[in-house]
Amino acid sequence: MTQLFVITRPSLTPGFHLAGVDAYGVDDVESAQELIEKWIGDGEAGLLAIDDGLFERMDEAIVKRLESAEKLPYIVIPGGKSLGEEASQKSRIAALIRQAIGAHITFKGKGENDE
Repeated sequence: MTQLFVITRPSLTPGFHLAGVDAYGVDDVESAQELIEKWIGDGEAGLLAIDDGLFERMDEAIVKRLESAEKLPYIVIPGGKSLGEEASQKSRIAALIRQAIGAHITFKGKGENDE
């Protein structure tokens, strides 16, 4: 694996480009899915990092294809605010931790929707 591909929002791609990473800015989940299908079809090898706001809205069939693609393992990275329903920063962080360690955490404070 010698290549890193990043699919994220257009506003975040310049930082990845400055770091020398192939970053693709997309405005919608359909564009992200088209890129992934093309890379799988072409047999591209590398690590794929996908903005969590895009990943959470992807079709289940594409996610299953991606999970079975041996040459293109993926990770989900935080990309800022959710593209779907409004989510608090605390709930997004809690979801990322839950995904990473398998445990649900809570924050002390006024409520789940606090930022």
